[in-house]
Amino acid sequence: MKAGRPFTPHIIIGSTLFRFFSLIGETSFRMKWVAFSRLLTSLFIILLFTPFRIIEAIAYGLAKKEEVKAPIFIIGHPRSGTTYFHDSMNEFESLVAPRMIDCLFPFLSKYFEFLLVPILKNVLPETRLMDKMKVNWNSPQEEEFGMALMARHSSVSFLFMPSKSKDILKRYVLMRESTYTAKWLSTHYAFARKIQSMNKGKTLVFKSPGNTARTAELLSIYPDARFIHIVRDPQDVIPSTLNLYNKILPEFSLESFDNFDVHSFVFEYYELVMQKFLAEKSNLTSEQLAELKYEDFVKQPIQELSKIVEQLKIDVKPDDLSSFFEARKSFKRNSFNPENDLVSEINTKCIQIREAYDY
Repeated sequence: MKAGRPFTPHIIIGSTLFRFFSLIGETSFRMKWVAFSRLLTSLFIILLFTPFRIIEAIAYGLAKKEEVKAPIFIIGHPRSGTTYFHDSMNEFESLVAPRMIDCLFPFLSKYFEFLLVPILKNVLPETRLMDKMKVNWNSPQEEEFGMALMARHSSVSFLFMPSKSKDILKRYVLMRESTYTAKWLSTHYAFARKIQSMNKGKTLVFKSPGNTARTAELLSIYPDARFIHIVRDPQDVIPSTLNLYNKILPEFSLESFDNFDVHSFVFEYYELVMQKFLAEKSNLTSEQLAELKYEDFVKQPIQELSKIVEQLKIDVKPDDLSSFFEARKSFKRNSFNPENDLVSEINTKCIQIREAYDY
């Protein structure tokens, strides 16, 4: 949604009345005034869309469901280049990623796309808040945004309620509590199966940073899943992640986050998520996991992509994307000049990744 003035709808407009009121309850009514005014607008829109949601629920409930086969998961810490890779994979005819419209309106996008597209064309920003990358209603998007509107079982909920970041990280990213793990997996499968039903015969390509710490859990419901891990120099990742949260929290958070320590959270997330990934990746075969460095992908995308699809036996032709990559050459990436103290902290706290991937 276009950011952040009073009465601008919140992303929650794609949810249900039940999810709307449960989210307000989860915030313990500690909402900032701007969020309150935006939620009033959102409630009005949710009420307008409710009849259509009911129709879609009935129609989809009666429709034949498709099984999710051999999905591909692009994993990597936030700001590691996973979006660029995700966009490129979505260019192949045989592969398909969840779209912005699917993630913003998970209960409406199958049968009511015609109703939603004109709305999204007016309310979506032309570029992302954190890096000016162009987006539209049809752009590939992280499935976890859709999951956050379907149920509370999503790590994206942290953006709505920063005060609960530690619990959300523990339950829905690190997957340390079996009850919440089961609920998260159930929500993911429900979302994936609907996207598959809309794209029969295509292979789903997902990209959510939290999946970096969930390879074992995802394999429990998708035993034929394949993972592509993109790693990037922590000296680039950490400053970019700090910028990310400083830009998007004012837009998404429903509560004041003045007391939320973004700096500490970013380092804690990085260390715990990457440690869990490194501990679990030895259990994956070379046909299940392929890895590449972001820096190499930017320099020679077709060559790096060719290695990945050959290793994982993905039946696509990277040479077909030459025009796609050529068009992306002009994109200007964010550049940061971190203070010496931050550089030193990154070197110390991110040493495991620096040593594992020779940074």
